[in-house]
Amino acid sequence: MTVRSWVDDSIRKKDAGLLADALLYPLSVVYGFAVRTRALLYGLNVLPSYRLSRKVISVGNITVGGTGKTPVTIFLAEFFRKNGKKAAVLSRGYKGSARGVAIVSDGKEVLLSPAEAGDEPYLMATRLKGLPVVTCADRVKGGEFIIERFSPDVIILDDAFQHIRLKRDVNIALIDSAEGFGAGYLLPRGILREPVSALRRADFALVKGGPPKGREWEALQKYSVPCISFTYRASAFYDIETGEEFEVSAFAGKKAVPVCGIANPASFLDTLSGLGVKLARPLVFPDHHAYEEKELSAIEKAGAEAGLVLTTEKDGVKLKDALSGVKVYALRIDAVLEPGQFDNYLSPILRGVW
Repeated sequence: MTVRSWVDDSIRKKDAGLLADALLYPLSVVYGFAVRTRALLYGLNVLPSYRLSRKVISVGNITVGGTGKTPVTIFLAEFFRKNGKKAAVLSRGYKGSARGVAIVSDGKEVLLSPAEAGDEPYLMATRLKGLPVVTCADRVKGGEFIIERFSPDVIILDDAFQHIRLKRDVNIALIDSAEGFGAGYLLPRGILREPVSALRRADFALVKGGPPKGREWEALQKYSVPCISFTYRASAFYDIETGEEFEVSAFAGKKAVPVCGIANPASFLDTLSGLGVKLARPLVFPDHHAYEEKELSAIEKAGAEAGLVLTTEKDGVKLKDALSGVKVYALRIDAVLEPGQFDNYLSPILRGVW
């Protein structure tokens, strides 16, 4: 077991052992002090916050891992487009090599590779045809660039709950109902990026996988954060080389090798099983993984034996030009909000920005 895999495993356990408590918990205390101090300085206006000349909506979370930020960002961008508003997406470009302001898509064509843009911004650029997608670690600088270059009505910030330097009109926090706040510890002993009290900054919470319960429900009630639940819907498989789409039932009863490098691989594997796919031994990698030659060879070998490789959209964009001699299909996932709750609660808030 590598150090990284040991830490990844430890942060999700309440009782991770004496070694984890001895090494990681003191770091969590230091990290927590830094996070609280930073938030206090912004709250006292010692550190300045800036407001852009366009409406800003932020999507983020207070935990590490997959809470559905990318599908929700895509959902919101489509919502505004359907309502006649021009939206643009601004991401920090995590794991991408591009520095400064980088245009992933100008709304006409995708200009960067997954390695340059980061896998999630690249995925959003391919899904959101006609909408600009930009990356910049400095969201203020990136937002000003988007306004000058593309003049949108709304800027959607992907994974920006902690980027409080930029003010927003709607602040959406995402929560995973299954994982919740984990063991309740801050990084690196737990999965919390911030103390749970940071939820008071949220205007709304979207809870993935069902209604909030336990500590999550209590926290949302304590900080008066309204919430609705959403789920993932498998909408199609597609050939990562040709883009040809297939019904989600296309591979029912067939044996396939699942390949994924995401925060919550169990959700992907469970989805495939629910679609009737017979799973060979999964090849699971860390989130945002950059595949090496030996790993690609292992995928090709396993795929040749099983006859089929199934992967996530996020991994599909990285594997597209890296594999040969084996068919690979990615599973497209959409965020689905309960129509009644969305119409009654979230839609009026979103419409209120204009």
